[in-house]
Amino acid sequence: MASGAKCFILNRKSDWKYESTLKNLEFESDRLVFKSAGGENGVYISGAFDSLQRETIWHRLRMDVNLPSSASYKLKIYSSDTPEIIVPSLEDGKNKSIDLNDYLANSSFDISRKIDIFDYIGAKTYENSTDILLYDFKGRYLWLCLEIISYDKNPVVINSLKLEFPQVTFLDYLPEIYRKEATPNSFLARFLGIFQSLYVDLEDEIDFIPLKFDADRTTKDFLNWMAAWLSIKNAELWGEKRLRKLIKDSVKIYKMKGTKKAISKIVQEYIGVEPIIVEQFDVKKNMYYHKQKEVVENLFGDNGYVFTVMLPEAHVKDAESYVELLKVINSVKPIDSICNLVVLSDQIYLDHHCYMGINSFITANQRLVLDKKRRDVSNLIISEESE
Repeated sequence: MASGAKCFILNRKSDWKYESTLKNLEFESDRLVFKSAGGENGVYISGAFDSLQRETIWHRLRMDVNLPSSASYKLKIYSSDTPEIIVPSLEDGKNKSIDLNDYLANSSFDISRKIDIFDYIGAKTYENSTDILLYDFKGRYLWLCLEIISYDKNPVVINSLKLEFPQVTFLDYLPEIYRKEATPNSFLARFLGIFQSLYVDLEDEIDFIPLKFDADRTTKDFLNWMAAWLSIKNAELWGEKRLRKLIKDSVKIYKMKGTKKAISKIVQEYIGVEPIIVEQFDVKKNMYYHKQKEVVENLFGDNGYVFTVMLPEAHVKDAESYVELLKVINSVKPIDSICNLVVLSDQIYLDHHCYMGINSFITANQRLVLDKKRRDVSNLIISEESE
């Protein structure tokens, strides 16, 4: 592999917060987010990244960031073999040595002073750069200062930051005659670095392909591609969280597609409750079918291609959710069958779907009479009859 052999990766909340200074920055699912805060900038200042090796030549910095057109950022980078820096004293103006880590961690100093110290000690500044070759930076320690500016409410989202070391270049793979005069920061090393970056990015993408097909970890865009690849119709109806679970269960569902069990499974995945499914030919087996044929066929259909899916009213709240659920059911039902989707009301109507123990119950019998003292029939009161 032609990338750095070691790396620091910041892609979790604990990574971003470790020994760092932050201002006007939030965390959303381990991502660092800046939302414009009344004209103030967002600032991230890292602690020292320690390579554990003096005179380390740092290799590459990559940052995955969602940057709106109305925003920008400045990234300042400084490296040294020691955390000691020389600054003028505020008391007598004489130079004195201080520890950069202690200075950056000191909460009594204003953050603007901490940003300025990077300019004073000669940090190099990059604007809106997401991929930087660090051949100019030599030393055991490396510090970062990120200042984000936004002119509207569109958030700036930093998904991850990767810092690679030590320097590894394609020079190491060339014949010795080409390596003899070349230095780590020479034109040839930088020129080859362009192709090396392309090669390493492609190599990393191949290495991490299994993660792309992990439904729990892949990106939302690739999740939708996977849904289309698996012929999941109406994927937009599911929402991200439910779609991830459906994709994981898709193989099981496809094995039983077109069956009663598959319909029950997909409805349960979609709304979180197991439905009641009745097939028309099951009803015909009932001994009372011919006595109540007209009512039964009205409820469950008049041919064997009809099946009825029944759900409580609380899980299908309006016409839009009814249509969406019907689309989901139609995606796994047999092509020549007809789904009769019934929402069970919590009120009883004659010749409607009323089932004991589901949406109707028998309770203790009480003798009731009308309150004869009230003549207004719209306000009749039902009360228990006294013994």
